[in-house]
Amino acid sequence: MPTDVYKQLIWDYQISPSEFDLILSGQKTFGSLNQAWAISRILENLNYYDAIKLVSLDSIKNNWSEVKPILFKKAIKDGYEFVLQRHALSHTG
Repeated sequence: MPTDVYKQLIWDYQISPSEFDLILSGQKTFGSLNQAWAISRILENLNYYDAIKLVSLDSIKNNWSEVKPILFKKAIKDGYEFVLQRHALSHTG
């Protein structure tokens, strides 16, 4: 991930890009900074296409029950909820 992308995601935290990657992959937790937190940072700070490059729809779906409550922006919450419903339908049919 390019450095400027990390700056967008973790500008207000004292963690390194490699620590963020460990959190995002679920390999590490730093206090309240867990995988759901990392996913929510990506969803709220990057556009859809850039976000999906960093975190798969399956990963979002698998963590959605923890991610959804910590998303601040209703439009983003609703948008990903719609995408996840469409994604689920495309896998069943």
